[in-house]
Amino acid sequence: MGNDPAGWVFSVDGFLNVFVTNSTSDSGPSKANRTYRNVAYSIGSGSTNSGNGMHVISGFVPETFGFNVKSPDLDGNKLTARLSLQTSVNNPASHNWDGDGASGGNIGLIREAFATYGGSWGEIQGGKSLGIFGGQAIMNDMYIFGVGAGLNSKGQGYNALNTTVGGIGYGYTYAGWNGNVRYTTPAFAGGFKATAGIFEPNTVGSDASNAVSGTKTTVPRFEGGLNWAGKVGSAPTALYANATWQQAGLTGTPTLITGQTYAGNTKNVSIYGGEIGGKVSIGSVDLVAHGYYGEGMGLSGAQLSFDSIDAKGEAKTGYGFYAQAGYNFGQGTTLSARYGASYVDQTAYEKAEGLTSASTVTYTMTSKDMAGVQLRHEINKWVRVVGEYNYLTNNWSDGASQKEQIGAVGVVVTY
Repeated sequence: MGNDPAGWVFSVDGFLNVFVTNSTSDSGPSKANRTYRNVAYSIGSGSTNSGNGMHVISGFVPETFGFNVKSPDLDGNKLTARLSLQTSVNNPASHNWDGDGASGGNIGLIREAFATYGGSWGEIQGGKSLGIFGGQAIMNDMYIFGVGAGLNSKGQGYNALNTTVGGIGYGYTYAGWNGNVRYTTPAFAGGFKATAGIFEPNTVGSDASNAVSGTKTTVPRFEGGLNWAGKVGSAPTALYANATWQQAGLTGTPTLITGQTYAGNTKNVSIYGGEIGGKVSIGSVDLVAHGYYGEGMGLSGAQLSFDSIDAKGEAKTGYGFYAQAGYNFGQGTTLSARYGASYVDQTAYEKAEGLTSASTVTYTMTSKDMAGVQLRHEINKWVRVVGEYNYLTNNWSDGASQKEQIGAVGVVVTY
């Protein structure tokens, strides 16, 4: 590579972080003759015990080591490629257990493996990379350098994931790391770029144990967006609008409620969503806003999965937002505050479940929100110390709720 032709560049980069966290949370909702859905994807990850939990863990971003290659000029075009490896400092449940992938731990992951070829005509990217829909919401989130929401944090260890979940499900959906092929235009009309791609489709899931699921994925998922970067007056500004669509065939048969009918599982369910957002820097202040709306977006934050459709296969309307402000005091110190919330409307089937005269009545989660503050200080351009406090609430359709407080202090190293 060094001689055919000369000028190839190879580089490495990394992200390392470790946090000491302490959480205090309510029990999950539990009432006689009532079943609560989504508890497995709520603050306590299915646990009913309340109390404190203390851990030494990775934050929202896993430990990452990246390899990069960049070509010299190739007839006016360039080729770049990236492979990144991820792991975690987490030791769930037992201090000497490494995890098995499904349960977390420091099992290795590969989130990025892609190549990009482009020039004045734009660029084509193929491989595994962060999705378009939801991707910029993650990259603008202050929890990139922090913890955010935990999963299974009430004294049991973070053994559901390699990382915490940051702001996922509290104002935006998870973009995920998917196989895809995408095209991005060159800049036009004063700073606009458009991107469109086809992605590996997701199965579309329900949070009900007797669920109909969208497991027949015969077409890809489509994602696309429009971005603008420039200045509004003297303020650097970046704006985006993205959309996603996918279809899946339904399988399974639900347990019907009295008065409900089911026509069979031959139909398809269509999932779609749109989002807008952006970031503007005004002097020492950074402002971020994001909002989304769609059918089948789900409330757990895992886009299209778990709770995107009801037990009969009908898509659930979901929407949410987050707003964030950061102030840079100088000398590398930044104070940020964030509030985010996600909502999902009940379908007719779920409303009927809440009114049935059956011995056990089922209630679904309808909203979740999180407020947080974070103080970061850059010791130098490679090392940051971070302190964070977050207050979270989950709400169900019968008025039940669950609350948690999470405090975290840690170190983040980038190179």
